Amino acid sequence: MKHKKGLAATLALCVSLTAGGASVLAFSDVKDEGQKTIVDSLHSKGIVNGVTADLFRPDVALSEPQGVQLIVNAFGLKNEYAAASAQYKISPTTWYADAVQAATQNGLSIPVELNPQGKMTREQFAILLLEGINTTGEYPVIMLYNDIKDENKIGKDAKSAVQNLLNMDIIELDKDGNFRPDQSLTRMEAASMIFNALEFVDKHGNGGSTEPTPTNPGEGQQAIVPTVTSTKVDDKTVKVKLSAQMPHPGYGLKIEDVKLEKDGRAIVLYTIIQPDPDMMYPMVITNVTAETDIPTGYTAEAQPSGK
Repeated sequence: MKHKKGLAATLALCVSLTAGGASVLAFSDVKDEGQKTIVDSLHSKGIVNGVTADLFRPDVALSEPQGVQLIVNAFGLKNEYAAASAQYKISPTTWYADAVQAATQNGLSIPVELNPQGKMTREQFAILLLEGINTTGEYPVIMLYNDIKDENKIGKDAKSAVQNLLNMDIIELDKDGNFRPDQSLTRMEAASMIFNALEFVDKHGNGGSTEPTPTNPGEGQQAIVPTVTSTKVDDKTVKVKLSAQMPHPGYGLKIEDVKLEKDGRAIVLYTIIQPDPDMMYPMVITNVTAETDIPTGYTAEAQPSGK
């Protein structure tokens, strides 16, 4: 009997963040007034629920399946096909199978194997959150480079998502300027990010801002973070190449300067060259590049020059 009770409690924790049937009662373990507003709002919409009728457990870590289910609930993603894809090693009877299918069909980056006991990291959730937002439309975001103290810990696939979410005011850094990408995400942290994301969509999406969405890189759209590759030239020199995708061949990429830092970083400052307004360009996604040399022993990082 004890084993069955423990299993029931575990299942309740798995589905509690994402179950429907919201109650109007507040959770006794959410003390902060701002957090209460967030949880109550999401709870009333059926996006999150408590572990029990009275407890939300804000400090409990979010599992990988819970994170996927939360994104699906928040953005109303649907599974249009009943049969589960064979590429995902998930039983169709698993509680999160439908969410995985819905997320995949809407273009979210879901790993082939989800670990039911695995904790979702902050950078994993950031990627899924931005992808979820993008299912609702395109939004104006100021192209601003944010100085993240632990940026070197952020995975290549997550850097652009983190920069964009910071510029959208959906996520924030800690008091020391760190994002802590590899740390697990708590239920409260996830709820706060979802709340901010939905507010952003409400403000700037359909029925929100009446201002036209900027379409030019560097003039309001999501931050473009070029890919950085380094190739050894000789014992003293490394060639650094910046690469980015642009809407059409009228755009370019220019390296303005390189700053060699004492911590071994070579900050490559770049500018996106805007197209000639008097020219007509084919609307074809175009890869643009720029190259420069740095001394051996430095690690290259790309940052907008601000010009």
